[in-house]
Amino acid sequence: MSSIAFLGLGTMGAGMVRNLVAAGREVIVWNRTRARAQAVVDELAANAGPAAPPCEIAAHPIEAARAAETVILCVSGDEAVHELVFGAQGILPGLSKGDLLIDCGTTSQALTRSLELACAERRVGCLDAPITGSKLGAAGGRLTFMVGGPTPLFERAVPLFEIMGRHHVHVGERVGQGQAAKYCLNMAQAVMLQGLLEGYTLAKLLDVPVAKMAEIYEHSAAQSGIGGFKTPYLQAGDYAPHFRLDLMHKDLHLALEEAERRRVPLATASTVRGIYDQAVAEGLGPQDFLAVATLLERWARLELRDPGESTPRS
Repeated sequence: MSSIAFLGLGTMGAGMVRNLVAAGREVIVWNRTRARAQAVVDELAANAGPAAPPCEIAAHPIEAARAAETVILCVSGDEAVHELVFGAQGILPGLSKGDLLIDCGTTSQALTRSLELACAERRVGCLDAPITGSKLGAAGGRLTFMVGGPTPLFERAVPLFEIMGRHHVHVGERVGQGQAAKYCLNMAQAVMLQGLLEGYTLAKLLDVPVAKMAEIYEHSAAQSGIGGFKTPYLQAGDYAPHFRLDLMHKDLHLALEEAERRRVPLATASTVRGIYDQAVAEGLGPQDFLAVATLLERWARLELRDPGESTPRS
C-alpha cells in the first residue's frame, strides 16, 4: 500500500486526511500554517487505535513529496498551487518516476496544463480531481470527485476517491476536464442559489414566510439539493463557511472567462458574478457563499432569517 503526501489542511483537506488515516493509509501532511497541521495530527493521534498508521508533518512540501508515491494537493487558487509545485520548496524536484500527482483544488486551465507538462517531463502521472460536497461532505467521506486524465491513472486513484468520497466521475482522458466540469458546476450552483434567495426575498416582501416558501420549493420542480442544504442555515442566519464566498467568486470568474474566450454570452451567470464582485468588495469573502443573502436583505430592507431557528446540526 503506497504512502500518501497530502498538502493543504483547510476546510476540506483536514476531513479528507482524517478519512485516509481512518482507512489505514500512511499519510504525511504539510500545511502553510504548521499549527493547523499539528492540530490535525494531534487529534488523529488521540483518536487512533493501536494498529493505526502514524501521520507525520513534513517541514516543507518537497519533503512530503519525497516520502510518498501519491501526492494530493488541496489548496485554493492558482497562486497557492503554483507555489506548492514550482516554488523554492515546492514538490516538483521531490517527485520521482511513477509517482502520481492529484490536484483537488479548483484552478485555471493554464495552471492545470503547466502541472501536466511538468509531471510529464519527470514521467509522473497527473490527474486534476476537483471536489464538491462542502466541509461536512469532506468530514463524512461524502465528496464527489470530477476527474480528468488517462484511464489507467484514474483507476489507480479510485481506491483513494472511494475513501474520501462516495462518488467519482471520470470526466475524460484529458487533464483539465475535471476542472472544466467544476467551473460549470459551481457556476450553476451560484446561479441556482441566487434564484432561490431572490424568490425568498420577494416572498417575504409579499408576506409569505420563508419557511412556507421553502416547503413549496421542496415539493415542486424548484426542489434542489442546494436549496435543501442551505435554507436551514439561511433561516438560522449562520454564514460560517462550508464553501467560502471568495472561492465561489473565483470559480465564477474561471467559468465566465472560458465562456468569454469562446464569445458565448452567459447573461444570468454574468449578473451573478457582478453580485459576487460586490460581496467580496464588502468583505464577505471569508463567509459561506450563502452570505450573498445579506446583500438582498439590505437592498430589500428585511431579514430572511427566522429568529426561532438555530444552526442545523452537522
